[in-house]
Amino acid sequence: MRRLVTLVALLGLLAILTDGQAPQTSSKPIFTDYPPYFCVGGGFVAMAGISPRDPLIVIPIDANGIEAPQTIPPVGDAVLGMQCSGSHIELLVNDYKSGRLIMPLYTVQEHRWDLPSIREEQREELNLPKSGPTPPAAEHKKDSFDWVGSRAGAHMRGDWYILVPQVVYRPNNTYEVHFVSTHGNTWDKLVVTLLEETLDKKVTRSVPLVHIEADHD
Repeated sequence: MRRLVTLVALLGLLAILTDGQAPQTSSKPIFTDYPPYFCVGGGFVAMAGISPRDPLIVIPIDANGIEAPQTIPPVGDAVLGMQCSGSHIELLVNDYKSGRLIMPLYTVQEHRWDLPSIREEQREELNLPKSGPTPPAAEHKKDSFDWVGSRAGAHMRGDWYILVPQVVYRPNNTYEVHFVSTHGNTWDKLVVTLLEETLDKKVTRSVPLVHIEADHD
């Protein structure tokens, strides 16, 4: 009888967990030292570190919900900027050996019954003159990578959310990136979390992406 009661209790706990009443939480953030380049696309979140040779990290959201991060080998030596639009990710990368600025473009392709695939479509070079004025089109292209949201939480303070749009095959869930940032001249604390929520805004899964706390000692 005691074993039966224990089994019923365990089954009850399992039902609560699988019913979405208790959120699933991953424990270890991906970035803990510095704010990465960061952008939100259609059905994915992308991040790239600022250290030389850091890879591109893409977290897709598909029919199974939030997938494990996919790592894309780096192009060039150091990422200088990132932007997302629809199913595309574009980086601005410095190639130290050639002294060139390269813009690799990636596509995140959804597959209903398999993991999304991420492929590089093309690479372009951002041609900036070594002397004289920079053509307005080239200056605009460079500045587009430099906007205030290119780095996670850069120059922003407070508590805000960004919706992840165009998540297919998940009609009963929404996905948001939650930012909490407090800082003066430098970051005191920056926390970025990817949330899976029900339509009535109950959190069913929480995936930490960035967690940075300044050491004031």
